[in-house]
Amino acid sequence: MKSKITTGRKNRLLLFTLLCSLFVFSSASQALGTDGSQQSIAIAESSASYTAATTVDTTTTTSKPASHSTDKATNVQFPSLAGPYQVGTETFHWIDKSRPERFTASKHDHRELMIQVWYPTKATSASYKRQPFSDNPTAHAKAFESYAQVPASKSMPLFLSTTHSLIKAPIAKNKQKYPVLIFSHGFGARNDSYRFLTEQLASQGYIIVSVQHTYNSFLTQFPTGKVAPYVGHHIENYAYMDRLITNVWVKDIQFVLDRLEQLAQKNKDPIWKQLDLKRIGMLGHSFGGAASAQVMLADKRVKAGVNMDGSFYGKLVPDTGIPGPFLYMGANDADGLQNMENMDPKELAVEHEIRVEEVKELLNDTSKRYKQALRHSYSLSFKHANHETFCDFPILMEQFGQIKASSLNSVTRHHRIINEYALDFFDHALKGKRTTLLSENKNKYEGVTLTIGEGLKEKIRN
Repeated sequence: MKSKITTGRKNRLLLFTLLCSLFVFSSASQALGTDGSQQSIAIAESSASYTAATTVDTTTTTSKPASHSTDKATNVQFPSLAGPYQVGTETFHWIDKSRPERFTASKHDHRELMIQVWYPTKATSASYKRQPFSDNPTAHAKAFESYAQVPASKSMPLFLSTTHSLIKAPIAKNKQKYPVLIFSHGFGARNDSYRFLTEQLASQGYIIVSVQHTYNSFLTQFPTGKVAPYVGHHIENYAYMDRLITNVWVKDIQFVLDRLEQLAQKNKDPIWKQLDLKRIGMLGHSFGGAASAQVMLADKRVKAGVNMDGSFYGKLVPDTGIPGPFLYMGANDADGLQNMENMDPKELAVEHEIRVEEVKELLNDTSKRYKQALRHSYSLSFKHANHETFCDFPILMEQFGQIKASSLNSVTRHHRIINEYALDFFDHALKGKRTTLLSENKNKYEGVTLTIGEGLKEKIRN
């Protein structure tokens, strides 16, 4: 049975979402023909029934996709890889036995994570099978429907698609080891739903380690057959989300970093032999972008970070800034902070039927967090993008006519630009290459504006 949600809690959640760009799929559900208010209620509920959709174990990378009668021509096509390498992939199931699971009642449960790794390879699809976007499209489409209120029939073309990733292809051996990028998904999303970026970065000579944050994804399935549904209690509460990112998500990433160090020392698997753990970066979307900043504040092993349209939960960034190069990419907010400061708390309170004091607190806290973080960062604003632009799902909308591919809001265009800036940033921060894009007053694309924070300008001048 689904949990009930009060009108007051719903309205606080709607305002919270407005201010913080928390959820990935709100605009996606509206674009695909569903009611946004229903979606807002659904994502606030703690779980849904996945019984019919998850009767098959589908977590291993070698499993075969379920057969479907849908014509292949209707499936989503991903842009060609831009880098000099093809991309291999492998999925792992890791258990942190030092941490009990917070989202279950059993004292015997420990934190379990599904990890997907993308890496450079010289292999081809002639010898290695290309990985499907989903190894059980029906299960994922039904779970996504329950989470985002998008009919399974409309998301199915994406879940039925084939990616560029070659399953368990050998990593390309290189004299110089590859830098590592940790990836953290948006709240409620999955770690494999950002292939427009993860596969492209791997093709450019990076090893991408993508973490699925169990119970904070719309569906997690383990090789054992265990299924972890989405849990979203208290998501409209800033204090709760601060604790969640600090006590769960950051610790998930630190556990993964520890495991990578252990695997690199053993030197058995060729993938782990090629890890350059002295050059680690992190990037994420939405809540995962916030995690990038918090991990950098907590762990010196991560040298550079990217936040894609997330807010800044967790500890307030200190006056000295995030300890390392940081790039914020934001949608629809070339003047986001200014617009936030110009909002009328009384009007918002009436619109969302909550107290004016609550609105003022949210506005002040959100503004303060952004200002403190962006003062020491590169900030890239996309005038024609939306929150969900930073994941794979809009590709579906564009290829099936929901978005005009020739316009400035083209998903293909935005994904190409996001990749260019992410690559330029990490090449500069981790590989020591000269940046070609991160110069103020050097805006390459219409509707995309780069700002350098005053604190960062001082560091650059000194």
